[in-house]
Amino acid sequence: MVRRHLPQPFEIEEINFRRCFSARSFRHFVLLMTGWVLTVGQHTVSRVILTMRLHDSEHFGSDYRFLSRARWDPDHVAQILFRMMVDLFVPAEAEVVVVVDDTLNKHCGKKICGAGLQHDGSARKRDGQQGYGLCFVVIGLAVRWPGVSDRVFCLPFAGRLWWPSKAKVQPTELTRKTKPELGLELIRLTRDWLEPWRRLRVVIDISYCCRKIIMGRPEGVHITGRVRMDSSLYEVPLCPLRRPQGRPRVKGKRLPTPEAMCKDATLKWERTSVSRYGKEIEVDVHHFLAIWYHSARNEILSFLLVRDPSGTHADTVFFDTDPTASPRQIVAHYSSRWSIEITNRETKQLLGSADPQCRTEQAVIRTPLFAYWAYSFVVVWFIRQFSQGKRLVIEAGPWYGQKANTSFSDMLAAARRSHFTANFLTEAVQTRPLSTKHPARSTRPTQYTKMAKL
Repeated sequence: MVRRHLPQPFEIEEINFRRCFSARSFRHFVLLMTGWVLTVGQHTVSRVILTMRLHDSEHFGSDYRFLSRARWDPDHVAQILFRMMVDLFVPAEAEVVVVVDDTLNKHCGKKICGAGLQHDGSARKRDGQQGYGLCFVVIGLAVRWPGVSDRVFCLPFAGRLWWPSKAKVQPTELTRKTKPELGLELIRLTRDWLEPWRRLRVVIDISYCCRKIIMGRPEGVHITGRVRMDSSLYEVPLCPLRRPQGRPRVKGKRLPTPEAMCKDATLKWERTSVSRYGKEIEVDVHHFLAIWYHSARNEILSFLLVRDPSGTHADTVFFDTDPTASPRQIVAHYSSRWSIEITNRETKQLLGSADPQCRTEQAVIRTPLFAYWAYSFVVVWFIRQFSQGKRLVIEAGPWYGQKANTSFSDMLAAARRSHFTANFLTEAVQTRPLSTKHPARSTRPTQYTKMAKL
């Protein structure tokens, strides 16, 4: 392997990924991962090969075979990446916060494995919010760096392919599951990768707040999510002094729906300051314990009604499986859910997670993960350089006079500059000086010049 094909800024070689691949596959993994970060524009596999000039050292078909036929497990790569990020960014005494959501990568083609017409949350409602493509259930680590940015970054590390039942080409090696089942599978994997004494916090959207995830979660996992305003809630049953005959009660009296509670004039609200998407805002909250029998059976949950005093935002009700969670903690935990929406947008626009034109089953599953892993690698590299006090080239536009936060596009630009600057300086030293002799040009008009009447 030629050394010039391994750029050093991302330090992928130093991470213990060798046990996931053979020697040849590890070379392809490092080169494709680095090329995915350095490629500008459309991120197809052929464009990544051209960016890294992989066709100069071997046949380009070997890179396609690595994605579609090579024997390696993406979950092993996700495990090492997740453990590395937890050790770097999460203190030992803090809980690990992850976010689960799904996204649609739009594609065109009838022979793409798993592609079909399905729900697209980013589409306009007047168009029916439907799109044709591949749907991935993604899980990412939610972290925050006060010295770098006020926003929460979601670093994706694992994903699962979901396909509709009417997909024309369906995977043969996978069993079709629902999105909550795939989300629960990712949660259990993440729980197994952590130490038994660590606590895992999972933040999910309303579509994943169901019995499958709440009741099926492993031990040591707490769920923070949002429920519908017309949900059926019940009081916590009181323990009787004397056990009555028959089966004991598992739920108390039926409570009004959250929508009715918000309209109740006698309900006591408490004005408090909470952190929402990195900003401190004043909201009215009402905290209570209840049983959500439809999704959590007789487990006691912590519910929080949130009302905006200005009336700008609609009333919302959150829940937490930890009964001791405070209102400020519940809102802060759920506010990190929006970070995965930003990650999905940036991986599509900046890293081209929806650009590869793959069709076979293994390639369809593996190739988009390179975009998600590249996102995490860039952030890890930037935070490492930042913590070591190294000066990174980040040029802010003149319209950002008071810019204090560093975005992912700034991190990506700094990573690309750090690589290309070193390459340009090295190639400039090795390049021969240009010749000063210029070939003589004929003064006679050519045939094409006459035809063009120049």
